[in-house]
Amino acid sequence: MPRPDLSEPEYLRHIEHLAREIVNAASAEGWLTYADDPSEATPLQRTVNETARQLRHYHFDGDGCLDEERPFLRLAGVVLLRPDAVPLGMEESYAEICARLRVETRPEGWAIWNIWAEDGRSLSIVLADSDGTEGLLMNWARGIEVYPLTPLPAQVVLTRQGWLTPMTLSPRSARRLGVIQPVSRKAPMNPDASGGGTPAPG
Repeated sequence: MPRPDLSEPEYLRHIEHLAREIVNAASAEGWLTYADDPSEATPLQRTVNETARQLRHYHFDGDGCLDEERPFLRLAGVVLLRPDAVPLGMEESYAEICARLRVETRPEGWAIWNIWAEDGRSLSIVLADSDGTEGLLMNWARGIEVYPLTPLPAQVVLTRQGWLTPMTLSPRSARRLGVIQPVSRKAPMNPDASGGGTPAPG
């Protein structure tokens, strides 16, 4: 059913979300391809494949397009710390937060990924390189649910118990808390599905 309550930009974003959900479903079924359509492809499959080719991809360091050996990491949320940009709601200064984390007050700042351990405990990973996190946030701001590859040991400065908050919630966390709803009621996107189709071009 059409959504008359949406503004024009919101409507276009909603249509993009639906298109991505269709592409994700095709990938999960194993027939999506970004290459030439196989001769046995149905008209519907050809249309979905072309939709996938036309959807924009906002790449970032660690998005998995160039390295598929490492698993993806499902994040609870992220925090970007900058000397001149402490997240809203944090009463401490940048220097005080760094002291609490026991990291130096780098002018480049830090990226913190809040995750769940295998046993369900909350952990935070401190990373020196924040470029990938900025790219991740750019995707989330556009309503694109993506997650980074698990970082290499050399990329992790330290891992600590508990989460650093307030954080920017991942789409998955926002859904679990009821903040946002799936785009449609049928065939909601499964963030853990790997799919068997051809991966998006990197």
